[in-house]
Order: sequence, then C-alpha cells, then structure tokens
Amino acid sequence: MRLELSSENLASVPHFVWLGLALVVAQLLHSATKRPKINLPGPRGWPYVGNLFQLGEDAAQTYYKWCKKYGPVYKVQLGEREVLVVSSVQASKELLTDLGSIYISRPLFYTFHTVVSSTAGYTIGTSPWDESCKRKRRAAATALNRVAVQSYVPIIDRETLSLVEDLYNSKCKAIAPFPYFQRLALNVSLVVNYGVRLDKVGDELLEEIVQVETHVANFRSVSNSPADYLPIVRYLPRFGRNSNAFAGQIRARRDVYMNRLLNDLKDRVKAGTDIPCITGNILKDPEAKLTDEELSSICLSMVSAGLDTLANTFIWSVGYLAKRPDIQEKAYNEMYKVYKGEIPSSEEETVEYITALHKECSRYFTVLKLALPKATLGDSTYKGVHIPSGTTVFLNAWAIHKDKEHYGDVENFRPERFLEAGEENKQAHYSFGAGRRMCAGVHLANRELYIAFCKVIHFFKIELSEDPAEQDYDINPATGCANPKGLSSTPKPFKVRFVPRDAATIEQWIENEKSRTELQMATEIQKV
Repeated sequence: MRLELSSENLASVPHFVWLGLALVVAQLLHSATKRPKINLPGPRGWPYVGNLFQLGEDAAQTYYKWCKKYGPVYKVQLGEREVLVVSSVQASKELLTDLGSIYISRPLFYTFHTVVSSTAGYTIGTSPWDESCKRKRRAAATALNRVAVQSYVPIIDRETLSLVEDLYNSKCKAIAPFPYFQRLALNVSLVVNYGVRLDKVGDELLEEIVQVETHVANFRSVSNSPADYLPIVRYLPRFGRNSNAFAGQIRARRDVYMNRLLNDLKDRVKAGTDIPCITGNILKDPEAKLTDEELSSICLSMVSAGLDTLANTFIWSVGYLAKRPDIQEKAYNEMYKVYKGEIPSSEEETVEYITALHKECSRYFTVLKLALPKATLGDSTYKGVHIPSGTTVFLNAWAIHKDKEHYGDVENFRPERFLEAGEENKQAHYSFGAGRRMCAGVHLANRELYIAFCKVIHFFKIELSEDPAEQDYDINPATGCANPKGLSSTPKPFKVRFVPRDAATIEQWIENEKSRTELQMATEIQKV
C-alpha cells in the first residue's frame, strides 16, 4: 500500500501527535544536559519543555503556590527560557527598585513582538530599554506627570458625567457594567491622546477597540502561548500557523483604527480645529525628536493602557461593592464628613477613605497578576546568587499582594489598611508594576479611580439584581476570572443595579455639569 502525503492528510493528524513528534525532534536537537544559568531553587520540570505545562489555568496562582515552597525569588524553566520569579515586597525592593538600572528592560516574545507588532511596533511598556524607549517614555512621563494630570481633570469629569447619566438612565434595572466603565477608561485615553471621544456605549468603534485590544492583551500574556517558549511549536498547525494567522488578523484590525485615529488628528491639526492633546502637541512641535514609529508606540500605549488595568479594576470593584453595602455606606459617610453633603470635588483627593478604597481594590483584585515581564540589562546578584544579564523576570503581583509580612490580613478586603500609620510612604500595590518601568500612567489612573468612585457612590447605591438567578455571581478574584490565561483579569459576566440616592439631585447635577463641561471644552478649542 502506497502512502500519499498531502496537506489534507497532514492536517488530519491529531494535534497531540504533532506536539509529540515536535517534542521528540526538539529533544534530539536540544541538549537536555544544558546547565542552568541561575543557581536558585525551583520546581522540577520536564526535558526541553521545563515547567511550561505545569502552570495550570492560572499561572500566577501556580507561581504563588511555588513561592511558598521555593522562596520569594526562585526560577522556572519555560521551554528554552529560564525565568526569575519575584514574589514578595522585600524581594521586589531589593531587585526591581534598588537595582532599578539593571531590572529595567523588557524581554521579547515571539507572538506579540514578532507577529502582532510587526506593523505598528511595540507599546512603551513592552519595548526593550534603549535610546528609542527612553525618548518614548520621557515624552509619556512628561504628559502624564502629576501636574499634567491635574489639567486632565475636566476630561475625567466629562467622562464621569456620561457614566453617571447612563447609569441613571438604566432606571434601576440590572445591567452589565462592563461597557460603561470600558468607555470611561478608553475615552479619557482618547481625549488625552487624540482630542476625540466616543459618545455612546455600543459605538461601533468602541466595541471594535475593546474587542481587538482584549485579543492583543491575550497575545501579550506570558502564560498563553507555548510558541513564545518552544520555537519548534511555531510550525505546528494549532500552536503555530493557525495562531499566527489569527494574530495577523488582529494586527490588521488594530492597524485600521490606529491609522484612522492618527490620520483624523492630523487632518484636524492641519485645519486648526484640534484641541490640545499629547499626540497633537508632538505633531505641532518642530523640536520633537520622535520618529513615526515612536509616535505610534505612544499612541498604542495610550489606547491599550486604560483597558488593561483601569476598566477591569472598576468592573471587579462594582461587582464586589454590590455585595458589600457596608463598605459603600462607609465611603458615602466619609465623603459626607468632608463635603457636608455637597457633590464631591474632583480637584483634590481630599477623602482619604476613597483613596484607600481604590488602593485596596487594586490590591485585592490584582487585574495584572503577573505585571509586565522585565529583562535584566546587566549582571546582578541576589543573596549571593549570580543573575546574568538578559534574564527574564516575572513580578508576581498576585503573590506580592498576599505578602503577609507587608499587608497582614491579605485575604480580607480592608481599605483601612492604607490609612494606618506608616503606610503613606509605602508603595500601596503592584498592579502598575514596580521599579523604573512602573506604568507611566499611574497618576492618571489613580485620579480616574478617585473621581469615578466618588461620583458613583455619592449618587447611587450599587445593589444586586432583583432576579435571584443573577445574584449569585462569583466575584472572588481567585475563582471568578473569565480569562485566567489572559494578561488582564476580567470577571465573569454579572449584572448589578445602580439605584439613585436622590433622583432630583442627579438630574440637576447632570444639567449643570453638561453646561460646565461644554464651556470648558469650548474654551480649550479657543486656546488652539
């Protein structure tokens, strides 16, 4: 009997057979006796694949379990890549902060850096540290420092107005909060960076950006693609070619709206109808020394950043607060003490409990469980152990937020921990990373969280659905995640109600706020 090889026959071979053959071939090509570079303890893995297939559905939780056995800094072998895992506050300080000039770069991963980013380039947060990255980060840091963020408060107010109006118009019905808070986070980024906003929940462009950026975030995940660690897997139908084709489709869809946003802004700048924004200012600055690729990187960073962390933090928090009316009432009462029943001001974070509340939400839910990976730029040591240059480093924020030496009762949701003596000078949480590559947008994100929490809790009681079938949703961050392999943790779908505390007050505020924000926007246009 003659065996005929064809693409159809090859395609019919089960994926596990291809994987098995690939691993056999890889093992023959790869030296199983290759000596490890880092002399630290870690879980024992399999030849060639290492610990890659021992991570389970939620890698951060597996890494947390391993740190209890191997210590706050240990190593894992992911395919051909040896990785350092940092799992405590003290270890993070000793390595990422004290040795910040070494632990400052980013590693490259095949799926995101080679396939997804082949046209528009990398975001600032995923760029290796070089002169180009320095220019990009310097530009972003200048545009997102504390002083600059203060000037963006009217933008946050405008988007919070839209949020409150839409929640009020829900008429106390149980709604899925996801699109409302996604629009808030995305619109602030769009106005700050491009000077444009998307008006309605359900806007076609809004839905496209959210959907595509969610896929991009999954490609950025360090736990989602075997092809990032096993080069031979890139040639297999399921793990390589098919995945690459889908990544290419997502890249093409992303290019469409990124080009549209930038080209529309260029047209407005040319016509003199733009309002001040980060990219517009760069385009009009004859002294700007950013290349087109670097400008694209800044734009990519601004579009994706809020959706990765901010929107998901809001959504987890809303779902949790619906089940904790006691926390809502304490927050409301603390605002009342400061503002005497008046509508909370956005100018300063004067209600300490609200600040503590959003810090605790960021710690407890940890939407970026593994933060963004780092790479070392030079040799270093930890407890006498040599860490070579070029080492990939995972900051396990999920484990760090459960560091009992730093946080105490880590399993309890307790905002008061951030009001205790001595806490004001400590890094509250690690959801924005640590060290010199901490997210440049941290000040903007914190201000958005504060303003939105104030307005939503001041105007509404967040309550469970009246339908018993919709009340028993899982909002535990350890078990309620819809995408445990993704970069950013999103809760499983749920619905809650936003019940007005005083309908007349809300209606009057909406009317007054519309007039105020429209006047501010008009004033901005006149400044151009």
